[in-house]
Amino acid sequence: MPKWDEEKVHELAQYFQELEYLFRDCRVNDNRQKKDYAVHYLTYDTRETWMSVKEYEGEFTPAATHDKPERAAHAYTYEEWKAEIFKLYPGSESKD
Repeated sequence: MPKWDEEKVHELAQYFQELEYLFRDCRVNDNRQKKDYAVHYLTYDTRETWMSVKEYEGEFTPAATHDKPERAAHAYTYEEWKAEIFKLYPGSESKD
């Protein structure tokens, strides 16, 4: 099971490498599933932080007309989200 201690920022890349090995081994290809699994093994506070990054859920934009209240979401990839996670931890430096 992948684990990461927020006190050991330099090990963040290793956490993602372990996850991605499991993704390949288990044939997890969906961006949303990858994000969900990535936050699953974290502490509550870290999970909340990672899930609050806009690239986790997507960015919502208003519909083109006012009579239709639907909102369209821009779905971010797992890689886009992961890049933003590395930005939260100076010194973590992604190996990708």
